[in-house]
Amino acid sequence: MLEITKTAVRQFKKLLTNSEVKDGVIRIYASGGGCCPSYGIDVLKEGLKGDKLIEKDGIKIYVEPPVFYGLKNGKISYSYLKKGFNVKQPSCC
Repeated sequence: MLEITKTAVRQFKKLLTNSEVKDGVIRIYASGGGCCPSYGIDVLKEGLKGDKLIEKDGIKIYVEPPVFYGLKNGKISYSYLKKGFNVKQPSCC
């Protein structure tokens, strides 16, 4: 199961609050190719067809299917030091 830390959830909530998209949702997707892609995070009105839904602390997080399966037993956290999200995929080097 994909773990999303409390710190990441807080930052997702900030993204949603500061977004121009009213009643938006978070969407996580692969933004680069290969076995260990880069990931993107967007605020959208709704998830895309086929996306997998994760609900965490009152927010909806839609995950692109290949990312969802690739991040099985993975972790999404947030680093205040780096001011960004960190996605750990167990199968990556």
